[in-house]
Amino acid sequence: MALRAFTHMMEQENLANSYCGWASRLPAFTCGSLEEIVASLSAFVADATPEQIRAWRNSVPPVQASASALLKVEPKSIEYGAVLEYLMPDGPRRADVILLVSGAVLVIELKGDDAWQPEFIEQASDYARRLYWYHALCGSQDVRVHTILASYGRRGTETFAEWHTCTNADNLLNVVRRFDRPADALPIKVSEFIAPQTWQPSLSLVQAARKFFADHDLPHIKRIDDITAAAVERILKEIRRACAQEKRLLILLSGVPGAGKTYVGLKIAHEPFLDDLATPMESGDKPTAPAVFLSGNGPLVEVLQYELRRAGGGGRVFVRGVRDFVERYSRKAAPAPPHHVLIFDEAQRAWDAEKVKSHHGRRDAISEPAAFIEFAERIPSWSVVIGLIGEGQEIHTGEEAGIGQWAEAVRNRPNWETIGPAQFHGSFIRGGVQYQTAPDLHLATSVRFNFAAGLSDWAAGIVANDSPPEKLRGIARDLVRAGYQLRVTRDLAKAQQFLWAKYRDLPDSRFGLLVSSRDRDLGAYGVRQSRFFRAGPWYADPEASPNSCRRLQEAATEFGAQGLELDHVLLAWGGDFVRNGAKWDNSGAKRYRDTSVKDPLQLRRNAYRVLLTRGREGLLIWVPEGTPGFDKTFEFLGEGGCTAFP
Repeated sequence: MALRAFTHMMEQENLANSYCGWASRLPAFTCGSLEEIVASLSAFVADATPEQIRAWRNSVPPVQASASALLKVEPKSIEYGAVLEYLMPDGPRRADVILLVSGAVLVIELKGDDAWQPEFIEQASDYARRLYWYHALCGSQDVRVHTILASYGRRGTETFAEWHTCTNADNLLNVVRRFDRPADALPIKVSEFIAPQTWQPSLSLVQAARKFFADHDLPHIKRIDDITAAAVERILKEIRRACAQEKRLLILLSGVPGAGKTYVGLKIAHEPFLDDLATPMESGDKPTAPAVFLSGNGPLVEVLQYELRRAGGGGRVFVRGVRDFVERYSRKAAPAPPHHVLIFDEAQRAWDAEKVKSHHGRRDAISEPAAFIEFAERIPSWSVVIGLIGEGQEIHTGEEAGIGQWAEAVRNRPNWETIGPAQFHGSFIRGGVQYQTAPDLHLATSVRFNFAAGLSDWAAGIVANDSPPEKLRGIARDLVRAGYQLRVTRDLAKAQQFLWAKYRDLPDSRFGLLVSSRDRDLGAYGVRQSRFFRAGPWYADPEASPNSCRRLQEAATEFGAQGLELDHVLLAWGGDFVRNGAKWDNSGAKRYRDTSVKDPLQLRRNAYRVLLTRGREGLLIWVPEGTPGFDKTFEFLGEGGCTAFP
């Protein structure tokens, strides 16, 4: 009797943790009341809308009914599991229901009608692929991962594909039983499936991604080994030292725009030798990807993943977004990340505590640098945080605190060592932090631009208020002599025709239209920012694609362009940053809703500095006619060295 009572208790247990809203074996799931299950899901999804709650009330009972029927016909199903609102391993999305049956992991998505849109089917199928790629227990050939889309209203022919099946809710049990193999395999245990340490890419996917990175020239992340070799070698040396001495290191790498910081980070993330240094995690297994490249620059992450997608896993093996990473490992009782090396791209743009609080909705939130140091301290034995630092590119709200946040993050942490370029020495010493300088951790030469070694200095001078025009003209002359094309025009149509003709026979070249995100005047001239901008296709697709940058129809903003590059830029100058006398004026800009913004004008300077430095071969600036501010801006750009076009 005691054993039977214990078994009954275990069957009724909800094992939900910070990564799912409900998790139990099928007996507990089928016996649980709808109110109990919805309450558990609501506690997990804190911002659940009334529509979401109604969806749970409609979708949970059909799955419970199918699970109950399965318990009646398959004795072994008492060991099967149900997981609801499961947070996917590689991002913020959640799967509605996951059934763990013999030899299969089934993702169940239910809809109230039969309007299966192609994009919805693709998204649901993507859940199965993500589990197969990124869940440590799902990458085996012995486990089939599949999505079942069941509609209450769908009737007629059932459709089946590699990663999904579309059916109706009444037929759900039959579809589940097709994948169930009780005579051949065991189910994954619920407690093991939801364990945080299972969030790792499969080893085969890691190997494929490393091989792809090593064998291919990525078209928009150029190979720049000669310029970056010393920095890469120094960082790898420090990583080996951290492992051998079981230390915690913060390494900062700075560089001018286009110097190869991103490339350094990607190269280190893909280094195979890190496998030999990895320490087993709490589960006893070594991490399959000991390093991860993280960026708060969403378009950069999208483009990198888009370019690396042919290696499998959608390019996400080593390249992830900072925001999702912070959200995941800031959760209550979150484990250590399954990496020893955390690479933070554009680390000077890390969010301060106020921005993290407003974005993640947590009163106890801390800054991203402080969060990264805390995450790294959980990692067994040793860890290294690498911050890749750009110059003058803080364009988002919440990014204005800069490098000082990193000094504050390691202050009063004696077990951390900090090493980086000399220019950050003062910020750390003032904060009472010991800091070792290393000259090879600053990349002073820009290699983004084929002919434009001085473009960054010219752009910095243009957006400043105190740069003498003769100095700017001197830099511009050097650029032109080196082959860079620096032009300004009032005729948008002719500028477009010029670029189409210039690159007609060069289909792999990239040119595109850029605008400032705070402009509110260019719409009257037919130039509009895209509401649904997709950076991957915009940068990578051929001109035949409607999303290609080469069509000069869809404009990217500074947020879509930062950290990326084009062969030639057509910059549509906006009314948010125009000349007023001898100074720049941002009074025509869209207002910031965020009241914590400290210096809106400086954010505009940084935004235009980004926009002015995206072209490797040339920059063609279009300044509209119609206002004194535009006229004075056109004159100033001409005085600053731009050649009038046509």
